[in-house]
Amino acid sequence: MRFKPVAISGSESKLPSNKKIRCILRANEKSISGEIPTLNRLLNAEEVTLDAKYNAPAGTPVAVAVFGELFLAIATADQARERERLDAQIAKIDEETRTVEAKLQNNAFVERAPAAVVEQHRRRLNDLNAQLTKLKQAREGLN
Repeated sequence: MRFKPVAISGSESKLPSNKKIRCILRANEKSISGEIPTLNRLLNAEEVTLDAKYNAPAGTPVAVAVFGELFLAIATADQARERERLDAQIAKIDEETRTVEAKLQNNAFVERAPAAVVEQHRRRLNDLNAQLTKLKQAREGLN
């Protein structure tokens, strides 16, 4: 299982960095269950719970990753701040998507680059589009 860093920090949600928070991971991959202790340590979380059907309340801070969505279980989230955070993530992923799309639309790149590199860019584009969809859904849930 390959992990990619996700942006979900106390500074973005204005939570104290030393406060341990319960996290819920919504993922369909059963293989991730063996990685919960590692996620728990990496996040310095009180607890990380795996729940494939978790339905987060509006305003719950969320980080979208390749392996699923990670929610911070906090009593009340500042919805305006969470909207700003999600908007920033959407803009960042959207920019990355445009960059990868531009490379793939460049015939010189596609013809000269090794097939494995082109395929890697195609997979990256699919991952970015999936993340973008989930982030936009999370953003819409705050309206």
